[in-house]
Amino acid sequence: MDWRFLTRPGRSPRWRLRHAALSFAEETHADPIAGAGGEPPLAHDRVAAAFATGMLSLADLRAAMPGSLRNRPFILSMHENQAAYPVSGDVSELTRDRDAHLAFTNLASMEAADRIVWNSHWNLESFLEGMSASMRHAPEPVGDDWAGRIRAKSTVVAPPIEVSEIDDAMVLRNPPAARYRDDPRHDRPPTLVAWPHRWEHDKGCDELLQLADEAARREVDGGPAIRWVILGHRPQDPPEAMKTLLRRHGKRIAHAGEADRSDYLGWLAGCDWVLSTARHEFFGMAVAEALFAGCLPWLPSRLAYPELVPEDALNLNPWDRPSEGTITALRPRIRNRLERARAEVAVDQLETVVMETIESMRT
Repeated sequence: MDWRFLTRPGRSPRWRLRHAALSFAEETHADPIAGAGGEPPLAHDRVAAAFATGMLSLADLRAAMPGSLRNRPFILSMHENQAAYPVSGDVSELTRDRDAHLAFTNLASMEAADRIVWNSHWNLESFLEGMSASMRHAPEPVGDDWAGRIRAKSTVVAPPIEVSEIDDAMVLRNPPAARYRDDPRHDRPPTLVAWPHRWEHDKGCDELLQLADEAARREVDGGPAIRWVILGHRPQDPPEAMKTLLRRHGKRIAHAGEADRSDYLGWLAGCDWVLSTARHEFFGMAVAEALFAGCLPWLPSRLAYPELVPEDALNLNPWDRPSEGTITALRPRIRNRLERARAEVAVDQLETVVMETIESMRT
């Protein structure tokens, strides 16, 4: 399948939702459409379908594109949704009011799409629940037909995760982190916990700080010596909880901040556990990658995590480490859950959805 990409830098998400569709549509009025990154120009009659993310208004895109492209199949990929996205307490009231409209932008995009691809059932269900709640505030009664239409054209496909650099047989196989020892006086290596998330409010920084405080108290009482590997993007002005974490537990932090790909995978391969404290997680790619790399799951039984691992693999923690027999029994079951996200499997499924959509609109 030949893909051509129209992209924008990964910043200014609110502007992307409000403006990107009109910007992209303007590019498509030329025939042929100019190529990017060395790609040759693309004639309108060679466009089989349009595939867009939920970070733009598909309704605006379809309406503003030239008529020669408007009747092609339009497929919408929803990797997150604005009806369930938590808003920071630091955001102004005016911005909150404006952001409330972004969920309706998502809804209009879905109504304009011929097929909708979600990365998890949680993503789909949380959108329908959130929009149903919003609809109850409408000045006139709103029926449920919109929800039925969305369900009818929705499918769930896991996002592709490249595991070629990871020994996939490592699932739940990481040994104690012998390569890291912050105090040679310890008679056993510490327990390394990876937190592979952006340093932002929606990833549960406050809960991470609470767990670090609890780990320090338990260590004094004879519990495991937990050391933290804080990965992910670190903004110029991190949340206060992260600043406190660095100040209060600096000696217990093995790494803090982004790392290049090889170092990142090296940290994951050396960690015992992967922790999520996220307030929203529409799939959990970083967690899935850590599981592929061998970490035990320290995950809450909420959001999309019940789709990543079996129920009895949720709510585990380093203070009550499962037995080796339990880990051995969990390993193939978690690997089976992750299989659908392996790049070659997920890409094949995604391309099948695209081709089926194209074929269905030809008949």
